[in-house]
Amino acid sequence: MRAIASGLGLLLLLPVGTAAPARPASNLIVNGSFEDGPDDIGEFKSLDKGSDAIKGWKVTRGQIDIVGTFWVAAHGSRSVDLHGSPGYGGIEQTFKTRKGTKYKVELQLASTPGAGERGIWVAAAGDKKKFEVDSGEGTKEKMAWTKVSWEFTALGDETTLEIYTTEKGDDARGPVLDEVSVTEK
Repeated sequence: MRAIASGLGLLLLLPVGTAAPARPASNLIVNGSFEDGPDDIGEFKSLDKGSDAIKGWKVTRGQIDIVGTFWVAAHGSRSVDLHGSPGYGGIEQTFKTRKGTKYKVELQLASTPGAGERGIWVAAAGDKKKFEVDSGEGTKEKMAWTKVSWEFTALGDETTLEIYTTEKGDDARGPVLDEVSVTEK
């Protein structure tokens, strides 16, 4: 009898209805940090419009640079400079969505050191948002990364996210991207 009473006492000490911790929303973007792509890029490698050399991504405009050792990435070892060598570029990726559902886009944004202010457009589902960032005191060893976010509502069962430069001036030093994610709200 004493063993049963002890067992019931232990049950009374356990929390009732404990919920499992919330799982982070999964990223719908493939290769958001650009780590899977061309081998041996060294400091950087230029990719022209139409290239799909970066897994999951397609170059949509002008030229971009996939950057390796030229500067320190926000996440991993690679990033994308939307001004190629030279060129005014953009990238896109299409992913599964649910019509009428809200999604959140997040990415790390910087400007090529010494370039000053640079801007990008982030576009999806017939809408777009402009972001600007200044290289400020950023250096190749310590980029001035800034996390930006934007929300859109899906219009169908697939959505294409495009990120492209707003610049028309210096075509060799542009806005830089890393750690792109899209999650359901």
